[in-house]
Amino acid sequence: MVCIGIDLGTTYSCVATIENDRPLAIHNDDGRNTLPSVVAFSDGEILVGNPALDCNTEMANILYDSKRLIGWHILSDLPIADDRHLWTFNADTKNNCAGYILNKGTQDERFILPEQVSAEILKSLKSQAEKYKGQKVIEVVVTVPAMFHPDQITATKKAIELAGLKLKCLLQEPTAAAIAYNDRVQLGNSKLLVFDLGGDEAVAYGAAIVANAIECISMVKEEFVYSIRKITLLNKLENLVPD
Repeated sequence: MVCIGIDLGTTYSCVATIENDRPLAIHNDDGRNTLPSVVAFSDGEILVGNPALDCNTEMANILYDSKRLIGWHILSDLPIADDRHLWTFNADTKNNCAGYILNKGTQDERFILPEQVSAEILKSLKSQAEKYKGQKVIEVVVTVPAMFHPDQITATKKAIELAGLKLKCLLQEPTAAAIAYNDRVQLGNSKLLVFDLGGDEAVAYGAAIVANAIECISMVKEEFVYSIRKITLLNKLENLVPD
């Protein structure tokens, strides 16, 4: 049974497998090993990644930031709520869930949950891995931010289920970095400080390594408003606006 690892990122996502006892990031059809975490709903078709960025559709139906919205009940409670004016999509709260509004103000208006958007990204990465491996992928390890609250974890698990994947484990992103680094340099029993510079927060993560087992011993975070990666994505989206 094939198991893959997925970094479900805020701006970009990546899928990897193990070959010859080493991790290998899988490239997609355009030769890149990262996929923009963007989903477009265009004329009944769902596009993911670069095709979503390149498609000719309403800007408001090109959805991103699902990792920021996922698991939140009230839109105004989001840490980035004050910067909603930067979004090119429509968002609101419905049935105690923050989410997206497609085709706002039309007879085709509908509400989309962030986990549904994340599921489309996961499906695309799953397909990418299956094409590379030549066999069906069922199990997955997915990384999540160290500071995700329980509702965000639950919603992420739902996205994984919607993508047709069986979750093997959720791995905190700084822990994944510590595991990868220790695998490369074989630190032995030691302590490690990991800096995770995320989409809208920075996390300093203290880890203890004992007999190759990694345990978090301390963690602090600093939130900040929209990273340069967010601005880069918005610039890409602006290119879709006709003259």
